[in-house]
Amino acid sequence: MQVTIGKILSLVIAIGYAVAMMVHAHGVSVDVVNGCVGLLLPLALIWFPDELGSLTGYVGRGGNINTETPPLLISIAGWCFLVGLPVLLYVLG
Repeated sequence: MQVTIGKILSLVIAIGYAVAMMVHAHGVSVDVVNGCVGLLLPLALIWFPDELGSLTGYVGRGGNINTETPPLLISIAGWCFLVGLPVLLYVLG
C-alpha cells in the first residue's frame, strides 16, 4: 500500500472531525465514539479502493457482483461521504 497525499489529507480531515466532535461534546462520549466509527467507512473507501473494488461474488438476498468496480469510483464515493455529505448537511441544516 502506497501512502499518497489523498490518504494523508483524508486522515487529517477525519482527525479534524473527531476533534470537532470532542470539542462540541466537551470530551469523549458515546456520540463521539459513534461518530468516529462512522468515519471508518469513508476512510476505508479512500485508503483501500483497489481491494474493495475487486470484491465480487454473492452479496446476499440473491445478489451477485460479477464485475470489478473501478478503484477511482470507490475513492470518489469515499470522498463524497467524507466531505460532501457533511457539507450538504451543513448547507441544508
